[in-house]
Amino acid sequence: MRLRQFVIVAVAPVFAGTLAACGGDDDATPSDPTQAMFDNLPDCDRVPMDEAPEVEPDVSGLVLPEGARITSVLEQGPLTSVEGTIRMTPLDVRADYEQRDDVELLRIEDEVFEAEVLIRAAGQRMYLLAAALCADGTSLSVVIGPDTEDADLPEFRSDLE
Repeated sequence: MRLRQFVIVAVAPVFAGTLAACGGDDDATPSDPTQAMFDNLPDCDRVPMDEAPEVEPDVSGLVLPEGARITSVLEQGPLTSVEGTIRMTPLDVRADYEQRDDVELLRIEDEVFEAEVLIRAAGQRMYLLAAALCADGTSLSVVIGPDTEDADLPEFRSDLE
């Protein structure tokens, strides 16, 4: 009997401390469950987002959110691939394109940790895949090509079944 009483006495303060840490304030607003998902990713200070040297792109039809850091531009015939990073979540990237009035939004979708965007700008089509790297950092993979249906731009991933 003494052992059982000891366990209860020893565990009770730990359990009470856990409940206190969880909070019990009914006035507190619940956190955004989507943001909580990003909070589970590694801290961006631990993810090498700024290691590759930045390049200055000169690509017609390239439209990125302010703060994007371009690290690679590769021309391959009529298509140009651009790689970079940005201190935003993929959902923030999506929201940036939805608010723009300098592009024609052809298609957009997201799956929380990644967003896909297809736009028309400067007589070109631009496909962008934004994928979460860390809590508030995202990789950007862009392909720009002619403004035609058969431009050989990447397909939206959700279309693949």
